[in-house]
Amino acid sequence: MATTTSDAGQGRARPEIAWLCIAIAVLEGFDLQVAGVAAPRFAGPMGLDSDTLGLFFSASTFGLLFGALFGGWVADRLGRISVLAASVFAFGVASILTGLASNGTELIVTRFLTGLGLGGALPNLIALTSENAAPGKEKRAVAYLYCGVPIGGASVSLAGAIAGDAWRPLFFIGGAIPIAVGIALWAFRSIGQARSSESDPAHDRKAGVLESLFGADRAVPTLLVWLSFFATLIILYLVLNWLPTLLSGMGFSARQALIAQLAFNGGGFLACLISAPLLDTKRAWLVALIAFSAIPVLLFALANVVVPLAGIVLAFFLGGAILTTQSFLYAMTPPIYPRGTGGVGTGAAVAWGRIGSIAGPLYGAMLLSGNAQEREVLIGTIPIALIAGAAAIALALRLQHRSG
Repeated sequence: MATTTSDAGQGRARPEIAWLCIAIAVLEGFDLQVAGVAAPRFAGPMGLDSDTLGLFFSASTFGLLFGALFGGWVADRLGRISVLAASVFAFGVASILTGLASNGTELIVTRFLTGLGLGGALPNLIALTSENAAPGKEKRAVAYLYCGVPIGGASVSLAGAIAGDAWRPLFFIGGAIPIAVGIALWAFRSIGQARSSESDPAHDRKAGVLESLFGADRAVPTLLVWLSFFATLIILYLVLNWLPTLLSGMGFSARQALIAQLAFNGGGFLACLISAPLLDTKRAWLVALIAFSAIPVLLFALANVVVPLAGIVLAFFLGGAILTTQSFLYAMTPPIYPRGTGGVGTGAAVAWGRIGSIAGPLYGAMLLSGNAQEREVLIGTIPIALIAGAAAIALALRLQHRSG
């Protein structure tokens, strides 16, 4: 199935495209945590109750779920760069509208629209990076791309500290930059300086969604990547949403909890950076084994920590382990699918992950409402980590066997 010629070109993508993709990954990390940083600042003045805040927190995730499902499918037909540029521009506009909101309803609607745009961008961002990487370096390219996510997460924490009680500037910053990146992407697309797909038999015919996901020998890898994405996003979003609250309940000061959150992102960045080159080798399964094995150990240790400094160190390593699992899964997903169907495959995997991201905070709330202590919430996440790890290691070994 052919893409539009304006989205295709001869040769590899220019470095500018790679940097724009990394910028989008940073923006994703910023958006993941901006709601949690901003909400305490507007909830009181706007008179928002916990139910409204819950809808606000969930709105972008629901939008991202639908955006991921359809964004990849549309891009496989209309062109990767076109859909990516439009999606990034759209979530930038929606973020600015969030900063202009004056009541709970407007906040919820604009956050849903932000998620919809981000969801349309994410699978195409991953597929584009993989498709334009140098031969044999596709997985590490996606892993390096994911290094931008913890940078964005740390950035919003720092921006929140600088902004004081102000919350609107956080959404203005998170909107203006995507608009600029979207315009830049569209400019590159218009002058044909990037390609979004390769010549492949799958490109020359309209493969159905089910065939793309489960045809040939793709059924088992697809199910494994779905299961692991779902389980790891439960863990990631439970930690992102509840870590400051859990640490406060365990005796950490607000400053110590903030430092722990920064350490979590810093550990994620370094671990993703270090592990990326291994993902294109036969030792990729070892990355999965180490990262997924470390998560249960670190969760248990953090649940029993007494000294805040030790908790900050553990948060650093926990961030490294959890975000490495995400980097690993994002890198392993595009090679499962033929060129030209990567948007569908990656979009479906991202969507399953977002279902997990919805379940994670709810799972933490369920445990706490059942009178579980903060440490028991962390321990209660360990079985999920074991399931995610088993699926990811099986996926890595299967892909290694398939590639010879």
